[in-house]
Amino acid sequence: MKKLFSATAIALALSAGAALAADLPAVKAPLPPPLPPPPLWTGFYVGLNAGYSFGASNNIDVTTAHIYDSLGPNGFLAPLVIDPGAGGAALALSGTANTQRNGFIGGGQVGYNYQFGNSFLVGLEADLQGAGIRSDSSFVSGSSWNAFDIGPGILRLDRSAAGATTVTTRTDWLGTVRGRLGYIWGPSFLIYATGGLAYGGTQAATHQSFYVNNTLSLLPPLLSVSVPYGSIGGFSRYDQSRIGWTVGGGIEWLFAPNLSFKAEYLYYDLGTARYLNSPIAATGPSVSFLGITSPLLASINQGVTRVKFDGHIARVGINYHFISAPPVPVVARY
Repeated sequence: MKKLFSATAIALALSAGAALAADLPAVKAPLPPPLPPPPLWTGFYVGLNAGYSFGASNNIDVTTAHIYDSLGPNGFLAPLVIDPGAGGAALALSGTANTQRNGFIGGGQVGYNYQFGNSFLVGLEADLQGAGIRSDSSFVSGSSWNAFDIGPGILRLDRSAAGATTVTTRTDWLGTVRGRLGYIWGPSFLIYATGGLAYGGTQAATHQSFYVNNTLSLLPPLLSVSVPYGSIGGFSRYDQSRIGWTVGGGIEWLFAPNLSFKAEYLYYDLGTARYLNSPIAATGPSVSFLGITSPLLASINQGVTRVKFDGHIARVGINYHFISAPPVPVVARY
C-alpha cells in the first residue's frame, strides 16, 4: 500500500511540473547581427561619354630670325654694307596669335572599381575619344627703319616691312589612363578625384606672307623712288602624337543595379610643340649676269612656331557595371 501511494505522489508531482513549464514564456535564440551592406561598386564596367573641350593656353608665339638681306651685312655688295639694320625685317613676321581652341569630343571608357571600407573606392579607367578641337588665328605686324642718311637730309634710304601670319591647330583624338579615388555616399553616389596619363593626336600649320618696301629719297621731298617687293608665301606643318598628363574629378550616380551616370571635369596637358617654319623670302627686281639670274633685292627670314596643347574637358557619360545582384541573407526562425 505504501509503495502504491509513493508512486501516485511522484506521478502527480511530475504532472504539475509539466503543466507549470507549459505556462512559462518561450525563450528564443537571439537574432544574428545585421550583415554589412554589399559592395555595390566593385567590378568591371564599360561606357560611353560625350562633352566639350576648350583651350587653356590660348597664345601661339611665332619668333622669326633674319637670314639674308641683299643690302645687309651678308648682302651681294658685301663687304660694303648699305643697311646695317636689315635684320629689322624679321620683326614683321614675329608676334603672338590669340586663339580660342575648342570643340566637341566623344568616345568610350572601360575600367575597374574596388570598394573597400563600405565608403571608399579605388579604380583604374582608360578612355579614348574622337575630338573636333580646332583653332584658327592670325596676326599682322610691321617694322620700319632708316638704312642710311647722307648729309643728313640729302640722300637717304628708308625701309619698311609688313607680314601676315596665320596659325591653325587641331586635336583629332584624345585618350587617358587614370587612377580614381572616391568616397561613396548614399550608397549610390560616388564623388571622386582622378589623374594620370593623357595622350592625343595634334596638328598645327603656319602660313606667312611678307612684303618689303624701299624708298630712296634725294633732297626730300624733291625726289623719292619706292621699290616694293613681296613673297609668294611660306607654309609649314606639324603633325605628331603627344603624351602628357591629366587631372580632374567628378560625380557618379548608380541609378540601377548595373547602370550609372557620371559628370566629369578634366584638365589635360600634352606639352608644347615647337616646329621650324619654312624660310620665307621677299624678292624684288632681278639681274642677269653670264646667264645667271638673281634677285637684286631680297630679304629671307625663318621663324619658329610655339603651340601649347592643353585644355579643359567637361563631359557626361553612362556606364554598365558587370556586378551580380547581392544574395539575399537568410535568417533562421526559431
